[in-house]
Amino acid sequence: MHHAEAHAGDLAPIRVLQHEMVPQGAPELIVDSAGLNDLLDHLRGQESFAYDTEFIGEETFRPRICLIQIATTERVALVDPLAFPSLDELWRVVCDGGRTTIVHAGGQDVDAAQRACGSPAANIFDTQIAAGMAGMPWPASLSSTVQMLTGHHLAKGHTFTDWDARPLSDSQLRYAADDVRYLPLAWHLLRERLSTAGRLSWALAECAASVRSVDEFDPVAHVRRACKGLTMRPRTLTMLRELVLLRHGLAREADVPPRTLLPDGPMLDLARAKPDSMEKLAQTRGLPRPVIERHGARILEVLRAAAAMSPERDKIWTAPDETAQDRMRIDALWSIISLRCISQGLAPTLLLSRADLARWYLARAKDPQAPLFDATDWRSEALGHWLEAFVHGNSNFSVQWGPDGPTHA
Repeated sequence: MHHAEAHAGDLAPIRVLQHEMVPQGAPELIVDSAGLNDLLDHLRGQESFAYDTEFIGEETFRPRICLIQIATTERVALVDPLAFPSLDELWRVVCDGGRTTIVHAGGQDVDAAQRACGSPAANIFDTQIAAGMAGMPWPASLSSTVQMLTGHHLAKGHTFTDWDARPLSDSQLRYAADDVRYLPLAWHLLRERLSTAGRLSWALAECAASVRSVDEFDPVAHVRRACKGLTMRPRTLTMLRELVLLRHGLAREADVPPRTLLPDGPMLDLARAKPDSMEKLAQTRGLPRPVIERHGARILEVLRAAAAMSPERDKIWTAPDETAQDRMRIDALWSIISLRCISQGLAPTLLLSRADLARWYLARAKDPQAPLFDATDWRSEALGHWLEAFVHGNSNFSVQWGPDGPTHA
C-alpha cells in the first residue's frame, strides 16, 4: 500500500539526527551467519525494532527481496538476503509478536515475512497509520512523518534503483539505513501522542487489521484499478473479475507479475468485447501473442462461464441509486464528518469513504438502526456513536480556526 511514496523525500543527504533513540554511524552490512546470529540475539532482547525491505517487483509473481533493513535504538543493520540460503529465523522474529515490529507503510514488507514463515504477523506497529491518527496528512511519507515529529529532514531515497546489483553503493546503503534508522524514535513519539489523546488502542487495532493474511487476494480491488475510473456495465465487471482471477492463477504458475502476463488494457478490452473464438481473441489490441497461444482456450472458457453466470452475480457492482436529495444530504454529511475528523486530528479516509457513508445512509431507509461500523471496530468509538446521535438530532459539534487549521471547540 503506499510503499514507494512512503519512502520518498525531496532533500539532499544531511547529518544523522543526534538523539538517544536514533542509532548513529554507518549501517552494519550482514553477509554471514556470524553477523546474522549476533543480530538475531540482539533483536530477541529488544522490546521493539524497525523493519523494512527493498525489493524488485517487476520480474516475478512475488516481489524479490533484495535487502532487509533492521534498526533498534542501538544499531542499524542491513541484511543481504542474496548471501543466505535461508532467513527463516529472521522472518520468525519479524512475525512472532514477541516484540513490536515497527514499519512505515509496511504492508508489502510484512507480507514478505508472512509468506516466508507461513503464518500471519503479530504485534505490528505502522507509523503511517499512527500518523493519520495524530493530526498528520494521510498517507504521510516517512520523510514527512519524521520531519513533522522531529524537525529533521531525511534525504531522498533510492525508490528506483538496482537493489539486486552487488556491491551496493555507499549511498544506497545510507538511504536504505535511513528507512529504518528513525522509526524507533517515531514509534516512541507517536505512541506518546496517541496515548495522551486516548487513541493508542485505535492505532493498535488498525495496525493489526492492516496486516494481510498470507496469500490474500482481493480481485475486486484489481477490477477497480483496471477500470481506471471508467463506468462499466455490471456484467462487464463480472467478466473482468473472472479474468482477473484467471490472470492471477496463470501468473502464479509462470512466476511472473500478473500485469506483465496480461496487461490491464487488453484484459479490460476482453471483458468488453467478449470474444467467442480464437480468431476474435487474436484481434484484441495489445494482447500478447504468447498469451493467446498458451492460454487462449482458458481465456475463452472463462469468458463463456462468466457470460452464463446468474444476473444475481452482477449485483455486487451495483450501488443503491441516490436521488438528487440523497446525494445532497450524503455530500453534506460527508463534509461534516470530514471536518469533524480533521478538527480532531484524524484522517477521514482512515475511518471510511464517501461510498461507505452512502451505503449506510441509504440502508437506513429500510433499517433505521443499521450500524455504520461493527460494534467492536474502533471506528464506532471514534465516529460511529457520535454520528448515530448526530443524524437523530441528539448531538452536534463546533469548530474554530486556529494557526494550524480547524480545531474542535
